[in-house]
Amino acid sequence: MSRVSGASGRPVRAGSSSSSQPHPGVGLRQAARGFRLGGQRLVPASAQVYRPPLPGREFPTAWARGPAARAARAAFLGGIMDPLLHSQLTWTVEGSEVFADLGEQPALIVANHASHLDATVLLCALPPAVRERTVVTAAADYFFESTWRGLSTALAFGTVPIDRSGGAPSTTPVDLLRDGWNLVIFPEGTRSPDGARGRFKLGAAFLSINTGVPVVPVGLRGTFAAMPRGRSWPVPGRPEVSVRFGRPLRPGEGDDVRGLTARLAAEVDRLVTESETSWWASLPRPGRPTPPPGGTRAAVPAPGGGEPARWRKVWAATEPPAPTRPRSPWGGS
Repeated sequence: MSRVSGASGRPVRAGSSSSSQPHPGVGLRQAARGFRLGGQRLVPASAQVYRPPLPGREFPTAWARGPAARAARAAFLGGIMDPLLHSQLTWTVEGSEVFADLGEQPALIVANHASHLDATVLLCALPPAVRERTVVTAAADYFFESTWRGLSTALAFGTVPIDRSGGAPSTTPVDLLRDGWNLVIFPEGTRSPDGARGRFKLGAAFLSINTGVPVVPVGLRGTFAAMPRGRSWPVPGRPEVSVRFGRPLRPGEGDDVRGLTARLAAEVDRLVTESETSWWASLPRPGRPTPPPGGTRAAVPAPGGGEPARWRKVWAATEPPAPTRPRSPWGGS
C-alpha cells in the first residue's frame, strides 16, 4: 500500500486519518438543534415571500351589547358599583356636561391609565344615558385570555378586545363608532407602574381622523394612590379621586396622527394638573410650559436633572386632588 507523508513528516497510509482520534460526527444535541418539524428550511426572514398577517379569532362580545346585557350592566354599574365606590372613595366629577353638546354623536373617550379602578370610575362618572352606549377597549391578552374573565368583563363593563401583539388590526372599534357607540380608550396601553403618564400610542388619534369622531379627553387623578398595582381593593381611608372631562377635540385639516396624539396627551395632562391645582394654574402661558402632572411635587426638579426617580413619581401621583371649593383665608373650610 502506498504511503504519503503526514503533517509531522512521518509516513502514514493513504486513506487513513493523520489523527489517532476517530471523527466525532454529529451528536444528538446538534441534530436536535437543526431539526425542523415538517422539513422546513432555515430561510432568512428577508428572503421569505411576504405573507399578510392573518386576523386572529376575536373573542365574541356582540352579545354583551344586546338589550338584556345592557339592562344588566346598567343595574350593576348604577346600583352596585357606583354606591360601592362612593363608600370606599372620596371622589368628584367635573365637566360631564360636555356630552350634552355632542347630542347623539358618538365619541372617543381618552384617559390616562394608572389603576384597575380607572375603567370602573370612568364609567360610573358618565351620565347614565351616555354610559348605556359606551364600551371599553381592553387588552385581549389579559382580559380575554380565559373564557370566564372575558365573559364577566364583557357583561359588567362592556369590554371589547384589542390586540396588543401587533397582528392584523380589528375592525370592531370602527364598526362600533359607526353604529353610534362611545369608545373608552387608554392610549398608554397598560397601567402606569409609578402613577406618571406613559407615552400615548397612536390608535385613538388614528380612529378619530379616519372616522371623524370627536375625542373627549379625561384626566383621572388619585386612582393610582387609591389602588396601585398589586392591590385588588382600594386602600382604606376613602382616598380622594377626581374625574375631569375636557372639551371635545376634533382633528383639524392639517392634523396627522402624531400631531393629534400630542394634542390629546397635552390636554389630558392639563386636566390632571387642573385637578391638582386649579383651572388658572393649568393654563399654558407665554414663556412657561404647562405645569407637569403631579402638581407642586412633580415640579420639584430631580437632583442633578434628568429623569425623576421612581419614588418621586409615586410621591407626585399620591398628592391629593385640589379642593373643589376655595378655602377661607381665616382658616375655615
